[in-house]
Amino acid sequence: MLRLLEEKIATPLGPLWVICDEQFRLRAVEWEQYHDRMEQLLDIHYRHEGYERISSTNPGGLSDKIADYFAGNLAVIDNLETATGGTPFQREVWQALRTIPCGQVMHYGQLAERLGRPGAARAVGSREWHEPNQYCRSVSSRHRA
Repeated sequence: MLRLLEEKIATPLGPLWVICDEQFRLRAVEWEQYHDRMEQLLDIHYRHEGYERISSTNPGGLSDKIADYFAGNLAVIDNLETATGGTPFQREVWQALRTIPCGQVMHYGQLAERLGRPGAARAVGSREWHEPNQYCRSVSSRHRA
């Protein structure tokens, strides 16, 4: 059974859940107001192997690193080790999301091109929102303002 260590931390933007495994690989990051969505995504990705959530304080130093991000060290998130479920394509999209510089906006078609799949903008867009670790990156429809 997968044991997930979790902590809800205070940030300038509101409470944020930080969840990692026992190897301190980030499994989920989600704002408190989307807690229900986070639980649904954890179930989707981990229910087959089974998991339990365990309250923890600063698991693996992750809470401190995320606090450091909010203090202005934007690069700190680039080195966070993650572990995600999902299909190979989903993991490929999520890895590509991590290459987008903080503060830069990209549309799904650009991300699909970056993946070498120029016709996959719709698939990229539908996959991004199912990632429990999707944080601090902005990808949108070409037509969204």
